[in-house]
Amino acid sequence: MAYFLGSDCEVALTTEDTTYGVVVDNNAGAYAVSGTGVAVTNGIPLMSAANLSSSAGLVDLTGLDLSIGAMDEDVSYLGAKTPLKAEVHKTTTVTLTLKKKNAVFDAIYMGDNNGNIGRWGVKNDGTLYDGLEEPGIDANYTFGYRVAVHLKDTGTKAEVMTIPNAQMTGHTITLTADGTQEDTLEFTSNVKPFISGAAVIDATTAVNF
Repeated sequence: MAYFLGSDCEVALTTEDTTYGVVVDNNAGAYAVSGTGVAVTNGIPLMSAANLSSSAGLVDLTGLDLSIGAMDEDVSYLGAKTPLKAEVHKTTTVTLTLKKKNAVFDAIYMGDNNGNIGRWGVKNDGTLYDGLEEPGIDANYTFGYRVAVHLKDTGTKAEVMTIPNAQMTGHTITLTADGTQEDTLEFTSNVKPFISGAAVIDATTAVNF
């Protein structure tokens, strides 16, 4: 597990689809969560090189908690004292802490009045996943969100960890009487992350659900 201050890195967040993002509209005090093919102001934009760049990082990020691991299965062999630790899948958890500005992430995580929830991203037809479908059911692997953590952003020494197909698995709000309110978002992915000099934007690259 590694913890970074918001000043130490930039984090960009997009959907896994190159056509649709997730938008939260406010109509007469009622929030509506839906997929959209236009530019997103309140919500999570579509996946593109520009939206995953460091310049498109989340505003007012105060902290990043990054946990990398793997889920193993014990395989015992007759006559052997040591079992095999066979890797089943990767486990990457990203916890973001931001200064709270609006109720966008509240609506995405908890849903709107019509039961539309954006925790699992948007499909390649613009509709939201409902959490009851098999991940990766469409041909473009659009399940979840893509998180690009820009650890270094200096030319040839740039280092970016791209975490694909991450579900929003947690959301909390910190309220204080004499301080800043904060949003804490937790994203979890079981797909192997990419580490390279730039964010990976190919939705079909080495994805194995």
